[in-house]
Amino acid sequence: MGALHLPQSKKNAKSEGAVIVFEDEASFRQTPTLHATWAKRGSQPQIPTRGERHTQKIFGAVRLDNASFTYLHLQDSFQWETYLAFLEQVMVPAFYRRRHRIYLIQDNASYHKKQETYEWFRANRRYVEVFQLPPYWPELNATERIWNYTRRHVTHNRFFEHPQDLCNALFRRFDYVRQHPQEIEGLLHPFF
Repeated sequence: MGALHLPQSKKNAKSEGAVIVFEDEASFRQTPTLHATWAKRGSQPQIPTRGERHTQKIFGAVRLDNASFTYLHLQDSFQWETYLAFLEQVMVPAFYRRRHRIYLIQDNASYHKKQETYEWFRANRRYVEVFQLPPYWPELNATERIWNYTRRHVTHNRFFEHPQDLCNALFRRFDYVRQHPQEIEGLLHPFF
Protein backbone atom coordinates (compact mmCIF):
# COMPACT_ATOMS: atom_id res chain seq x y z
CA MET A 1 0.00 0.00 0.00
CA GLY A 2 1.39 3.31 -1.01
CA ALA A 3 1.09 6.72 0.56
CA LEU A 4 -1.34 8.95 -1.24
CA HIS A 5 0.00 11.14 -4.00
CA LEU A 6 -3.29 11.94 -5.68
CA PRO A 7 -2.18 13.79 -8.82
CA GLN A 8 0.04 10.87 -9.85
CA SER A 9 -2.64 8.38 -8.77
CA LYS A 10 -5.19 10.20 -10.93
CA LYS A 11 -2.86 10.02 -13.92
CA ASN A 12 -2.22 6.33 -13.31
CA ALA A 13 -5.95 5.64 -12.88
CA LYS A 14 -6.73 7.45 -16.13
CA SER A 15 -4.04 5.65 -18.13
CA GLU A 16 -5.11 2.29 -16.69
CA GLY A 17 -8.85 2.92 -17.02
CA ALA A 18 -9.26 2.48 -13.26
CA VAL A 19 -11.89 4.24 -11.17
CA ILE A 20 -11.08 6.29 -8.08
CA VAL A 21 -13.20 5.41 -5.05
CA PHE A 22 -13.10 7.01 -1.61
CA GLU A 23 -14.13 4.88 1.38
CA ASP A 24 -15.04 5.89 4.91
CA GLU A 25 -17.22 4.88 7.81
CA ALA A 26 -19.57 6.89 9.98
CA SER A 27 -21.71 6.51 13.06
CA PHE A 28 -25.13 8.16 13.25
CA ARG A 29 -26.62 8.46 16.73
CA GLN A 30 -30.30 8.40 17.59
CA THR A 31 -29.68 11.37 19.88
CA PRO A 32 -30.44 14.51 17.84
CA THR A 33 -27.55 16.55 16.49
CA LEU A 34 -28.26 20.21 17.08
CA HIS A 35 -27.36 22.57 14.29
CA ALA A 36 -27.93 26.18 13.37
CA THR A 37 -31.52 26.89 12.40
CA TRP A 38 -33.97 29.76 12.17
CA ALA A 39 -35.97 30.61 15.27
CA LYS A 40 -37.92 33.45 16.77
CA ARG A 41 -35.57 35.85 18.54
CA GLY A 42 -35.10 34.87 22.18
CA SER A 43 -36.71 31.46 21.67
CA GLN A 44 -34.27 28.58 21.31
CA PRO A 45 -35.75 25.60 19.44
CA GLN A 46 -36.18 22.48 21.57
CA ILE A 47 -35.71 19.01 20.15
CA PRO A 48 -36.93 16.09 22.24
CA THR A 49 -34.67 13.18 23.01
CA ARG A 50 -35.16 9.77 24.55
CA GLY A 51 -31.75 9.90 26.19
CA GLU A 52 -30.76 6.67 24.48
CA ARG A 53 -27.52 6.40 22.59
CA HIS A 54 -28.37 3.92 19.85
CA THR A 55 -25.82 4.28 17.07
CA GLN A 56 -26.11 3.14 13.46
CA LYS A 57 -22.80 2.27 11.84
CA ILE A 58 -22.34 2.69 8.09
CA PHE A 59 -19.50 1.87 5.71
CA GLY A 60 -19.71 3.99 2.57
CA ALA A 61 -17.85 4.47 -0.69
CA VAL A 62 -18.23 7.00 -3.47
CA ARG A 63 -16.86 6.81 -6.99
CA LEU A 64 -15.26 10.09 -7.93
CA ASP A 65 -16.05 10.36 -11.65
CA ASN A 66 -19.80 9.69 -11.56
CA ALA A 67 -20.80 10.16 -7.89
CA SER A 68 -22.00 6.55 -7.54
CA PHE A 69 -22.46 5.81 -3.85
CA THR A 70 -22.76 2.50 -2.05
CA TYR A 71 -23.01 1.60 1.62
CA LEU A 72 -23.36 -1.17 4.18
CA HIS A 73 -25.25 -0.86 7.45
CA LEU A 74 -23.64 -2.75 10.33
CA GLN A 75 -25.18 -4.44 13.32
CA ASP A 76 -21.67 -5.00 14.70
CA SER A 77 -18.81 -2.63 15.35
CA PHE A 78 -16.23 -1.46 12.85
CA GLN A 79 -13.48 -4.08 12.65
CA TRP A 80 -11.37 -5.77 10.02
CA GLU A 81 -13.91 -8.58 9.47
CA THR A 82 -16.78 -6.19 8.79
CA TYR A 83 -14.53 -4.01 6.63
CA LEU A 84 -13.52 -6.94 4.45
CA ALA A 85 -17.18 -7.99 4.21
CA PHE A 86 -17.99 -4.49 2.93
CA LEU A 87 -15.18 -4.62 0.38
CA GLU A 88 -16.05 -8.11 -0.89
CA GLN A 89 -19.84 -7.99 -0.81
CA VAL A 90 -20.60 -4.35 -1.59
CA MET A 91 -17.76 -2.18 -2.85
CA VAL A 92 -15.97 -4.45 -5.33
CA PRO A 93 -19.23 -5.69 -6.95
CA ALA A 94 -20.48 -2.09 -7.20
CA PHE A 95 -17.38 -0.51 -8.72
CA TYR A 96 -15.12 -3.12 -10.31
CA ARG A 97 -15.46 -3.72 -14.03
CA ARG A 98 -13.37 -6.18 -15.97
CA ARG A 99 -9.92 -4.71 -16.64
CA HIS A 100 -10.85 -1.51 -14.76
CA ARG A 101 -9.42 -1.74 -11.27
CA ILE A 102 -10.55 0.29 -8.30
CA TYR A 103 -8.11 2.82 -6.89
CA LEU A 104 -9.37 2.78 -3.31
CA ILE A 105 -8.50 5.74 -1.12
CA GLN A 106 -9.00 5.10 2.58
CA ASP A 107 -8.14 6.71 5.90
CA ASN A 108 -6.00 5.29 8.67
CA ALA A 109 -8.58 3.47 10.77
CA SER A 110 -6.86 0.80 12.83
CA TYR A 111 -8.61 -2.09 11.05
CA HIS A 112 -7.43 -0.75 7.68
CA LYS A 113 -3.90 -1.53 8.84
CA LYS A 114 -4.49 -5.00 10.29
CA GLN A 115 -2.43 -7.86 8.88
CA GLU A 116 -5.60 -9.59 7.64
CA THR A 117 -6.60 -6.47 5.72
CA TYR A 118 -3.14 -6.19 4.13
CA GLU A 119 -3.34 -9.83 3.11
CA TRP A 120 -6.78 -9.29 1.53
CA PHE A 121 -5.47 -6.33 -0.49
CA ARG A 122 -2.44 -8.36 -1.59
CA ALA A 123 -4.65 -11.26 -2.70
CA ASN A 124 -7.09 -8.96 -4.55
CA ARG A 125 -4.65 -6.57 -6.18
CA ARG A 126 -6.04 -7.37 -9.63
CA TYR A 127 -9.32 -5.72 -8.50
CA VAL A 128 -8.22 -3.09 -6.00
CA GLU A 129 -5.16 -0.88 -5.55
CA VAL A 130 -5.27 0.83 -2.16
CA PHE A 131 -3.91 4.24 -1.14
CA GLN A 132 -3.74 5.63 2.40
CA LEU A 133 -4.69 9.19 3.20
CA PRO A 134 -2.32 11.07 5.49
CA PRO A 135 -3.22 10.66 9.18
CA TYR A 136 -5.71 13.14 10.67
CA TRP A 137 -6.78 14.69 7.36
CA PRO A 138 -10.48 13.80 7.05
CA GLU A 139 -11.01 16.77 4.72
CA LEU A 140 -9.07 14.85 2.06
CA ASN A 141 -11.69 12.08 2.03
CA ALA A 142 -14.60 12.72 -0.35
CA THR A 143 -16.87 10.36 1.59
CA GLU A 144 -16.68 12.69 4.60
CA ARG A 145 -18.65 15.19 2.51
CA ILE A 146 -21.36 12.58 2.00
CA TRP A 147 -21.60 12.08 5.76
CA ASN A 148 -21.89 15.85 6.34
CA TYR A 149 -24.57 16.06 3.66
CA THR A 150 -26.43 13.15 5.30
CA ARG A 151 -26.32 14.73 8.73
CA ARG A 152 -27.62 18.01 7.31
CA HIS A 153 -30.53 16.31 5.53
CA VAL A 154 -31.31 13.49 7.96
CA THR A 155 -30.15 13.93 11.54
CA HIS A 156 -29.65 17.62 12.31
CA ASN A 157 -32.45 19.00 14.49
CA ARG A 158 -34.57 15.86 14.09
CA PHE A 159 -36.02 13.50 16.66
CA PHE A 160 -36.22 9.74 16.08
CA GLU A 161 -38.52 7.83 18.42
CA HIS A 162 -36.93 4.44 17.67
CA PRO A 163 -33.59 3.28 16.25
CA GLN A 164 -35.44 1.86 13.24
CA ASP A 165 -36.83 5.34 12.48
CA LEU A 166 -33.26 6.63 12.20
CA CYS A 167 -32.28 3.66 10.02
CA ASN A 168 -35.25 4.24 7.71
CA ALA A 169 -34.40 7.93 7.34
CA LEU A 170 -30.75 7.14 6.58
CA PHE A 171 -31.61 4.44 4.05
CA ARG A 172 -34.14 6.69 2.28
CA ARG A 173 -31.50 9.41 1.89
CA PHE A 174 -28.81 6.96 0.75
CA ASP A 175 -31.18 5.40 -1.78
CA TYR A 176 -32.17 8.86 -3.02
CA VAL A 177 -28.49 9.73 -3.54
CA ARG A 178 -27.93 6.44 -5.35
CA GLN A 179 -30.82 7.17 -7.71
CA HIS A 180 -29.88 10.86 -8.10
CA PRO A 181 -26.06 11.08 -8.05
CA GLN A 182 -26.27 14.66 -9.29
CA GLU A 183 -27.39 15.51 -5.74
CA ILE A 184 -23.82 14.96 -4.49
CA GLU A 185 -21.73 15.70 -7.60
CA GLY A 186 -21.00 19.24 -6.43
CA LEU A 187 -19.59 17.90 -3.18
CA LEU A 188 -16.97 15.93 -5.11
CA HIS A 189 -15.66 18.70 -7.40
CA PRO A 190 -12.75 19.68 -5.13
CA PHE A 191 -11.39 16.14 -5.55
CA PHE A 192 -11.17 16.17 -9.35
